[in-house]
Amino acid sequence: MSGWILSSGGNEFSAAYLEADLAALAKRKNLNSELLVVVTAPFPTQLLAYQTAEKYFANSGVKTIMSPILSETVLTIENVTQLAQTDAIYFAGGTPSRLTKCFVDTTAETALRTALTNGAVLMGSSAGAMLFGTKVVMPGGNEIGKGLNLLENQIVLAHFGGTWPTWCTQFQNQGFGLLGLAEGSSLLTSVTAETAPIEFGPVSRN
Repeated sequence: MSGWILSSGGNEFSAAYLEADLAALAKRKNLNSELLVVVTAPFPTQLLAYQTAEKYFANSGVKTIMSPILSETVLTIENVTQLAQTDAIYFAGGTPSRLTKCFVDTTAETALRTALTNGAVLMGSSAGAMLFGTKVVMPGGNEIGKGLNLLENQIVLAHFGGTWPTWCTQFQNQGFGLLGLAEGSSLLTSVTAETAPIEFGPVSRN
């Protein structure tokens, strides 16, 4: 794989993320390609969530389209193929379990890995960033399932407040690293690890 991963701390589509978002989008093979937005907000707020993303990126001249994948029941060949052929994908915040059901151990995961192999940029905030880790762990320490392990052997803590919760110890003892992303912070990582990660705002590791 040769793509890029942008992980952000949450409360996305605000000016605090503009520098990081544009830096990630600058890695696209085709700088005029549309950004596919995967919405994870709960029903019935999906369209409103997408419209917020659409307006935010339009202000920077970036065109977006909304992914029709709103649950694991719509992983059609057409929808999955769209993922595989996209230059840039944004996973918005919302319900982490919705993302794990759709994108872990499914045809959609295979499509994402195909896109990365072709040099795509994957961007995620809050729940979207949590998906990129090895495990998806809720703020209270409840593990809800596997992540995509694009950030190998790491667990992403979104909305990080600067203090490591006590439950982190159990995952550290299992050999996992912890990545704490405060709201307004991002980490841009090359999948091949040939380039050092680029930090935007306060990024914490443990």
